[in-house]
Amino acid sequence: MQISLNKLPWKDIALGFILVTVLYITLPYLGINRYSIVLALIGMAEWGTKYILPWIVLYWGIRLIKSLEAK
Repeated sequence: MQISLNKLPWKDIALGFILVTVLYITLPYLGINRYSIVLALIGMAEWGTKYILPWIVLYWGIRLIKSLEAK
């Protein structure tokens, strides 16, 4: 399965960008520091690449090995 540039979910990317921008602008009015927002986003990206991404790679690796064995 290959995703072409024409089929990228542009609406989802735009909504995510808008959400982050709105949070970045409005949360300081509630007393939350902008720096903590950036750290939280970096932490989520780090956590995803550290814990979720290896499981995805392992899953697709196992599927590849099974498909090669079936041939």
